[in-house]
Amino acid sequence: MPASRTRRNTVPVARGFAAIAGHDRAISILRAHRQAGRLAHAYCLTGEEAIGKTAVARALAEELLLGAGQPSRLEVHPDFWSDDRPEAISIDEIRFHPERGAPTHEQSLQQFLSLKPFVAPLRVALLANAERMTEQAQNCVLKTLEEPPSNTVLLLTTAYPDHLLPTCLSRCQLISLSPVARPAMVEFIRARQTGDAEAEALVGLAHGRPGWAVRAISDRDWVLRMDRWAEQLAALAFEDVDGILTFAARFGQGPQAEMRLVAADALRGFTAFLRDAMLLQAGVLSPMPSDRKSALEAWSVRVPPDHIRASLAAAQRTQLLIDQNVNPRLAMDVMLLDLRVRLP
Repeated sequence: MPASRTRRNTVPVARGFAAIAGHDRAISILRAHRQAGRLAHAYCLTGEEAIGKTAVARALAEELLLGAGQPSRLEVHPDFWSDDRPEAISIDEIRFHPERGAPTHEQSLQQFLSLKPFVAPLRVALLANAERMTEQAQNCVLKTLEEPPSNTVLLLTTAYPDHLLPTCLSRCQLISLSPVARPAMVEFIRARQTGDAEAEALVGLAHGRPGWAVRAISDRDWVLRMDRWAEQLAALAFEDVDGILTFAARFGQGPQAEMRLVAADALRGFTAFLRDAMLLQAGVLSPMPSDRKSALEAWSVRVPPDHIRASLAAAQRTQLLIDQNVNPRLAMDVMLLDLRVRLP
């Protein structure tokens, strides 16, 4: 008698817009454009870091490319091109005839978009965190935006639209994403098999950013690392100049590419801390773990409100500079020296 085969109960994986938490307004706009047959040749999704811009862009790509007779995943779809790395984007990733070939793609963006769709009705390209482009690369993208190939959709995402060329933005359909409401965030996090208490704690720290919650659930060490960076950088507000320069020296103790990633981690942890401190002083801080709130209260009473806002702006500006290949140690030197609280 042949061995019996057991059937595995597989849970269908949500694809497209069904996999997105919140962002109903953005999704309704994109759905309406598609149903009316009036998709823009280029979209630029804006909103703060980890809010879900790239997830919504990928969901649109799945809606457009996946289906009957198509590959089951974007990663193997011949009509999909994406760049979602932390590194800066050089012009050779973009222009039609790269001088040295596209460093991380089989085809540059313009080469990809110039070809006819292979199996789908159109070709879709996703350029996440588009502020990583050099000015040369942005000017190159501008040519594509001015004369878009037929049957193509270019998706850009950025948390810093003011760091893209205005001419690029003006040729895109802009869609702004807002923080996801607390009930939707709780449901989103609980669906990923966390307990009720942990879900509530993560919601308080995520501030309506599903991307942050996903990273925190999948990489617990990352959350602890963010907290350590926040604690260390916040303490430098009361440190002397020599202590600050000594601390900043650690961002120059290795290859610049590696130090950029270390500095980016430090800045993201510190930015989250500064934002919470600003909300605390304004009296609108969401419920969060008591130890985090106690640390914020102890630090905030020693720092003027205007200084917190200026430090937050400086941290975000420094993050952008490092993303664009500015020397991480020098960038951190400047930011941390400006962070110091000048006591009378």
